[in-house]
Amino acid sequence: MQDAEERAAEGYLTLYLTLCLTVLVSLCLTAIEGVRDNTARLETECVTDIAMNSVLAEYHRELLWQYDLFFIDTSYGTSRAGMENTESHLLYYMNRNFGTDKWLLPLVGTDFLALEAVKAEITEVSAATDEGGAVLRRQAKEYMLDKVGLGLVEEVWQWCQVVSAESLMERDVAGEREAAAYALENWEDNSGVQIDNPADKVNDMTAKGILQMVTEGELSEKTVHRGNYVSERKCNEGTGMNPDLAYDEGMMERLLFHEYILDKTGRYGDTKQGALLMYQTEYILEGKDGDIANLKRVANKLLALREAANVLHLYSDKGKKALAEGVASALAAVCLAPEIAPVLEVSLLLAWAYAESVYDVKSLLAGGRIPLIKQKEDWHYSMEGILDFGGNSEGSREGGGLAYADYLRILLCFQNTEKLTFRLMDIMEMDIRQTPGNGSFRMDCCIDSLRAVVTVDSGYGKQYTIQRRYGY
Repeated sequence: MQDAEERAAEGYLTLYLTLCLTVLVSLCLTAIEGVRDNTARLETECVTDIAMNSVLAEYHRELLWQYDLFFIDTSYGTSRAGMENTESHLLYYMNRNFGTDKWLLPLVGTDFLALEAVKAEITEVSAATDEGGAVLRRQAKEYMLDKVGLGLVEEVWQWCQVVSAESLMERDVAGEREAAAYALENWEDNSGVQIDNPADKVNDMTAKGILQMVTEGELSEKTVHRGNYVSERKCNEGTGMNPDLAYDEGMMERLLFHEYILDKTGRYGDTKQGALLMYQTEYILEGKDGDIANLKRVANKLLALREAANVLHLYSDKGKKALAEGVASALAAVCLAPEIAPVLEVSLLLAWAYAESVYDVKSLLAGGRIPLIKQKEDWHYSMEGILDFGGNSEGSREGGGLAYADYLRILLCFQNTEKLTFRLMDIMEMDIRQTPGNGSFRMDCCIDSLRAVVTVDSGYGKQYTIQRRYGY
């Protein structure tokens, strides 16, 4: 009887231990599976971060070397650009990092995670041309802020305020000069006496080409077909600025971008070696097909700006104004037409300003400096020089004031920022396409940030989805 009770007790104990062992084994297996699942999730996150950084490490080398910008070229040196190229690169880096090392397999016997990236979809990208080129301007601004700071741009801003306050970019001095010349040419008094304009020698010079008067030596005759470049074609579009990198674009940001243009492009008197166009800053300002056309338009704008500034000086300088008034009164008296003296005075003053402005532009292009608003000691031409003007004076490198690049800074301030950005990208395409392996390079196929959604399968029946946004 006792043996039967002992056997029964042993049976209960065996059953109890079996049930406990079943629970413990289930608990252990659940814990192991949980550990594997969490490890797989963690490895998926780590590998995604590594792969995204690897994609960013494929920035375009030539764009960095020439322009200090970080962008991924989605064509990867081919003629076919697209997000599918970047997606395939992302998948490749994911699976390279998921792969178990061959030397480790004999030790562990199996891959306990068996992870494989099966899909990578890029859902958002910031292309260089997005938002009117703001994506590119952000990088350029940050580069120049580190390089030059705000001291220089504050000085440029002061120059631009003077130009705006005095309406130097708006005043049509050439129109005023032509109106005065026309009035004198067509004036006759009752006796039929015609008035000879003492400013005719200066006015006759305006028919000459501006570059003939202000440049010396050979000019670049290089041209391009603008239809091949980003400002003239339909661009690929991204999804806009990375929201994590968005910023308010004010005047200081614009001025820093202008400094970037001057820092990275060549211009008359300071050309960039190996460039397709020699006068690149002038192209960015004017957007014409050839170097000569762009330089001519910039020279005319400088001439107009200097004319307005020089007229301002002449009317404020009592000595010069009195001299012009005296000459005009004497000529009017000789012609027995005192009523025409005010028109003669205006014609003389405007011609004087024009001759001085030609000298100014010639000096700037020769590497000299000209003050924005001249003082008495800065003035070059005398009244006698105007009356016997031949238009062949030499420019000067002496004196203080603003250099040619400084006047370009002023012209940039009065140009549309989006136009400047796309013409700068034209220059980038022109120059980078000349380098090996970049014959099809396009700025609108360059991205500086991306958001990707990656799907990862496990050999143990699980699937993981992760999304990341990375950028420069």
